Amino acid sequence: MYQRIFGVFITFILWFMFSGCATPVVKTELDQLYEKNFEGFEISKISVKNEGISKSFPYATFDEVWDAVILVFMQHGVIAYAAKDNGVVAVITTPPMVVFVEKGDNVTVYLKWMDKLYRRLDKPALATVKFDSYIKRKFADNVFDRLSTQIYAKGKWQYLYIKTN
Repeated sequence: MYQRIFGVFITFILWFMFSGCATPVVKTELDQLYEKNFEGFEISKISVKNEGISKSFPYATFDEVWDAVILVFMQHGVIAYAAKDNGVVAVITTPPMVVFVEKGDNVTVYLKWMDKLYRRLDKPALATVKFDSYIKRKFADNVFDRLSTQIYAKGKWQYLYIKTN
């Protein structure tokens, strides 16, 4: 009895070891961008502005907001693209996103997720990772809170900064 169980167990272990336990590697558009070192990576400001989540920052200049955006997103992930002249930053985080900083009376920051980067190359209708809207909204609120703190901290807590001549 024990010999039969032991024989089945050994057969299963050998079959498992030699059958190839590895799962096939699925490439996504994000993988392809990393392989090409983000060459040809394009961002549409219009789609970011129309489809993204936004927040305005009154009493702040464009330069203050831009510096805060760069600082905050350096802590969140890899900045793949940044152009101050058109106010666009692409950040590879989980989930990847595009940030558009718009000049005006009130500087406005728009966030848009790049869900398309998780589409499979072999089957574009399928995605390897999906994020629901609740998680995206929580992440956006967290980002906007960090931006607000970064932008307004110097004015609110001046005693934390050393004045140099």
